[in-house]
Amino acid sequence: MRRILVTGGNGQLGLALKEVLVKEKILLTDTDNMDIKVSAQIETVFAEFKPTHLIHGAAMTNVDGCEENPEMAEKVNASGTRNLAEACKNHHCQMIYISTDYVFDGTKKEPYTEQDKTNPQSVYGKTKLEGEKYTLDLPNSYVVRTSWVYGEGKNFVRTMLALSEKMAEIRVVNDQFGRPTYALDLARAIYEIINKQPKPGLYNVTGDGDIISWADFAREIFKIAEKKTRVVGISTEEYLAQYQDKKIAPRPMRSSLELYKITNISKINNWSISLGKYLSKTN
Repeated sequence: MRRILVTGGNGQLGLALKEVLVKEKILLTDTDNMDIKVSAQIETVFAEFKPTHLIHGAAMTNVDGCEENPEMAEKVNASGTRNLAEACKNHHCQMIYISTDYVFDGTKKEPYTEQDKTNPQSVYGKTKLEGEKYTLDLPNSYVVRTSWVYGEGKNFVRTMLALSEKMAEIRVVNDQFGRPTYALDLARAIYEIINKQPKPGLYNVTGDGDIISWADFAREIFKIAEKKTRVVGISTEEYLAQYQDKKIAPRPMRSSLELYKITNISKINNWSISLGKYLSKTN
């Protein structure tokens, strides 16, 4: 029997994996029962649960918070991943690491492939890339890059819906482009990787369909949810002008990911269809 250990168990992906992995023996962990910065805690969990697979979704994902506290970002996203990779090596456990489009600089006009050169511009992107390298040093491991994830918990979709209840007009960035990813779709793709065991390495997983801006995303949310709130597109520069006294991480302007590899392994839904499914569950 497979025994699947999930870090970040209370996050959006962790909760989606709980829904998808119902037929598997799983253990969802978070900082309350396994701090990935502490090797001894990891060893205790590995020794007791004896995982055959690790899905590592835990991370310091507050992108601006990483800029303000790079030491903590390094400890969690990089060193914490190294600790887990060492445990996987010692316990013969396959590692699946969840990474991000922030490993790219966002200057490419076409979607990024798994072979494209990385060039992270933020502390978050740099520390996540370090985690990728620790993972790929293991034989038979996988790195899954994704973007714009939403699911159960705090996310862009829920923020927009909350704002629509009290605002007639919302200003949203319209010069950063990518594709949204429903956490449940991401979880299913990860499960397909575990089941089918394709060639180890990097895989991009996001929603399929049109490449859009954050403003476009907000408009589609309001359209499907039948909200009357108007979206006004603004530039990143205009957005940043509101936060001159705070460290704001640079965002990749174009960070859509090429999906050719994963479509040979798992069905990838159009992001708009998945958004409709999510909103029907949320309402």
